[in-house]
Amino acid sequence: MKKLILIVFAGLFSQMVFSQSDVVEFLKGGKADANILARAYLNPYAKALGDGLNNGWYNSAATHKLFGFDLSISVSAIQIPKSETTFDLSTLGFTRLTLENPSNHIAPTVAGSENEGPRLIVNDTSGKPIAAFNSPGGAGLDVVPVPMAQIGFGLLPHTDIIGRFVPEMKYDNSGDEMKIGFWGVGVKHNFKEWIPVLKSLPFDASLFGSYSEVNAQSEMSFDPNDLSDGNVRVTFAADPNQLLKFNTKTNKFGLILSKKFGVLTVFGGIGQSKSETNVDLLGKYVIETTVSAGGTTVVNKENLDDPIDLTFESKNISLDAGLRLKLAFFSLYGSVNKAEYTSYNAGLSFGFR
Repeated sequence: MKKLILIVFAGLFSQMVFSQSDVVEFLKGGKADANILARAYLNPYAKALGDGLNNGWYNSAATHKLFGFDLSISVSAIQIPKSETTFDLSTLGFTRLTLENPSNHIAPTVAGSENEGPRLIVNDTSGKPIAAFNSPGGAGLDVVPVPMAQIGFGLLPHTDIIGRFVPEMKYDNSGDEMKIGFWGVGVKHNFKEWIPVLKSLPFDASLFGSYSEVNAQSEMSFDPNDLSDGNVRVTFAADPNQLLKFNTKTNKFGLILSKKFGVLTVFGGIGQSKSETNVDLLGKYVIETTVSAGGTTVVNKENLDDPIDLTFESKNISLDAGLRLKLAFFSLYGSVNKAEYTSYNAGLSFGFR
């Protein structure tokens, strides 16, 4: 399961940074426009990853007896709405980029079509066109899968401690080393058992809270010749700190209710779901612009340090509802969740209460 989680997170990371050449291609438009374009492009996957990490923590409000435990394996599928698979380049407020064809201004996000988007013109400070590139195509995937494995223990009266952990692992990303690590912790407390008036009622009620974090980074390697188009050339300073990094932090807290009918348990929850994803392109990059006029050639150099610095935040009321079916020593469960996006979770758990 650790390898499956690594592979999926690695795939999401690769898509979120679209491709390393595209990241640096964007720098031709300057630091400000590169950040504007990257933010609009990456937004759906950044928020979907946060929703996925906040899913699948529970399938009942009931807690284990002291030293009871369960192991759960689940997969969440986060559905990105059609409206989030494209974005309008004409509304982004670029400073140096303009559309080659103003009537063609709808581009795919990372969750959209694999076809390239409209062509963008790079202008110098005087408004003269000096280069051009297409906005990148998407992954062609508007459903984001997030697998998860976790273990829960009854370590305190009417209280479960839930843990998720994947140690930092390395992944070969087309010759560049990628590192990914993940951890999370949750607490579920059946407060109803402490209140005499509520204790006798035929359902379970718990308070829940969780925190999780994913960290990833990838080395950067380019052939500057691949990033030249005549007038503009991207070169690199001798900087060992050239890295593409991302960090996602999530938390969720709220109320869980469940009712058991023989082997079937109906459960639901309401609370607040929050996520923050940071994407950074670190290191030194030099943009060389060649301008010829009146028989004179002038080469201008623009130094960019740590040029991409993005933060994606999401904070929503989270609603979920699901069913769990008990079969001998294991259970099957499924649920639907609504936070930033709608998502679906299905899993298998086994253990002893």
